[in-house]
Amino acid sequence: MTNEFSQASFQEENNGQSLGERLLSKFKKSTVSSEETTETENETNKTFKVQRKIIKKSITKPNEEENEFKILPWEKPVRIMSLMWLEQVWQCLLIEYENDMIIIDAGMEFAADEDTLWVDYIIPDISYVKKNLHKLRWILLTHWHLDHIWALRDILPELEWPTIYTTPLTLWIVKKSFQNREQMNKIKYKIVDPNIDIIKLWVFTVEFVHVNHNIPETMAMAIHTPKGLIFNTADFKVDFSPAIDKPADLSKIARIGNEWVKLYIWDSLWTASRWTPKSEKEIWENLEKTIKNINWRIILATFASNVGRIMQLINVAIKNNRVVFLAGRSMINNVEICQELWYIKVPRWMVRKLDQSVEQMPDDRVMIISTWAQWEEFSALARMSRHDHPQIQLRKWDTVMMSSSIIPWNELQTHAMMDKLVQKDINLITNSDIDIHASGHGWIEDHKLFLNLVNAEYVLPFYMTAFHRYAHKKLALDMWWEEEKIIMSNENWTVIEMYENWVKISDEKIKLNTILIDGKWQWHLSWEYVVQARKIMAHDGVLIITYKIDTNSKEIIWNIQIESRWFVYSSEVKKIHTLIVDFARSEYRKIIKWLIKKWIKPEDINVKDVLKEMKKKLETFSTEHTWRTPMVITSFVYINKTDKKD
Repeated sequence: MTNEFSQASFQEENNGQSLGERLLSKFKKSTVSSEETTETENETNKTFKVQRKIIKKSITKPNEEENEFKILPWEKPVRIMSLMWLEQVWQCLLIEYENDMIIIDAGMEFAADEDTLWVDYIIPDISYVKKNLHKLRWILLTHWHLDHIWALRDILPELEWPTIYTTPLTLWIVKKSFQNREQMNKIKYKIVDPNIDIIKLWVFTVEFVHVNHNIPETMAMAIHTPKGLIFNTADFKVDFSPAIDKPADLSKIARIGNEWVKLYIWDSLWTASRWTPKSEKEIWENLEKTIKNINWRIILATFASNVGRIMQLINVAIKNNRVVFLAGRSMINNVEICQELWYIKVPRWMVRKLDQSVEQMPDDRVMIISTWAQWEEFSALARMSRHDHPQIQLRKWDTVMMSSSIIPWNELQTHAMMDKLVQKDINLITNSDIDIHASGHGWIEDHKLFLNLVNAEYVLPFYMTAFHRYAHKKLALDMWWEEEKIIMSNENWTVIEMYENWVKISDEKIKLNTILIDGKWQWHLSWEYVVQARKIMAHDGVLIITYKIDTNSKEIIWNIQIESRWFVYSSEVKKIHTLIVDFARSEYRKIIKWLIKKWIKPEDINVKDVLKEMKKKLETFSTEHTWRTPMVITSFVYINKTDKKD
């Protein structure tokens, strides 16, 4: 049973259990005794590093130095692992201790690369959790971006509907993701307030911390475990003047840092980016100034999940006497949720679904807020750029403002769409022209601040590419963290083990598959043939050969039927098809003659085995004569020769 209690009672109860108070933090100056600093008086360039070591030594538990890197034979670690790949943006973190297990976030990744051709999206592999389902207690959600919550609709039924702890906005989005109302009603949840709630989850105690992102109600988490305190930032940035939110609770983070954080798990995105991102308040001011000076229709494209920006845009539009039209199903759904939760407080007739009435309104009264998934063919803006949208056609002098950044692996598709827009004499405004977008992730100065405040013993740069994670490592080294205290996990399936006096990468690996969602089906990339077949057909096409075989003699009768798709051009179809049919006939006859010479009776010949060999020969022949290797499908139909004569 869940036990919720106040922050004050928690601190009182755990007063004697802390490993010691940190004396070095962002807001407090530490003093070091003159005896301890005598040896370093002439080494001014190393003062900070030496003081840090002395301070840690002064609050080390008795005999900790002797036991460091030693694990007692009976000691069980807290185990930390990701149920998804390290190189991705999405998150699904598992923390386990003996018979208790919690999951933090359960996101998805759009399948945008050639290894996952044309599937809908990728979700975490929960096979390990299903084997240990009796341990799973709760799922905690940091915020509602799709890369943190969208897999829930696929995995919650398989996990037997564990209780979800999150904020109201995140919960509503999770519920909306379930199209089946019966399943939606099965969701068990507890609403948390990051400003006051500390929750006891069996052996784990979780304290929630308000942080800034580009949506409201984003939380970091401090997880108290039997082996020490873990601090997980999730997605964050530092914004001292947010437009639709409060600043991050840095004082609480500093207080948690004073409780001796054992392991800091942090967001590695944009670690290599210098300085800090723009404040959302500044973005709001730039949007307002730009929109005020435009007298034509405005189509403002952003991510449907960026509800903070959408709230800004609606407020700016109303202030400038423009009616807001929403384009895109996800955009409409998210705005409806924000209206129900009173995040958007404007007359409902001022915010509408996009329809034909937009063409009858004066241009200076119209603002269209459109989805922009960048690489997605059917996002609203992409359809507008192709004149393929059923409700609106772009006109000369329309202004398109792109209030989002281009995701690194989507540049080609995005620039192709931008080319189509400017060719229509559209006034295109991007973040390169004026600051109308700010990242929801912190840059290097934000990471420095959090690293100082949390002041953990061990740090784990988490998720994103190796480039970003190693930039995180370099940052920690520059701030005098010892290299052995920076946990670098370079392999998927890695398990982190946290003991009383040590955090290390386990020798054990958890085997994970890439779980693909394709329509209504879910399958593993590791063994599934479908994606590989799609890649072959997309690249070189498909070739289908059908033989008519006599039932008794196994000889070919009638003509061989040949069909191809996406393999040869129309000008070469007749020539290539004739070559392939002649080859298919002669090679089949050679194999049958060879088998008969080996004293195999015709009635004993297995035609399926013959066609397997023919498939290999046809693949080789096609490659030699066309320099293409299509997917070859061979089949046969038995025909009685006597029936033919009749």
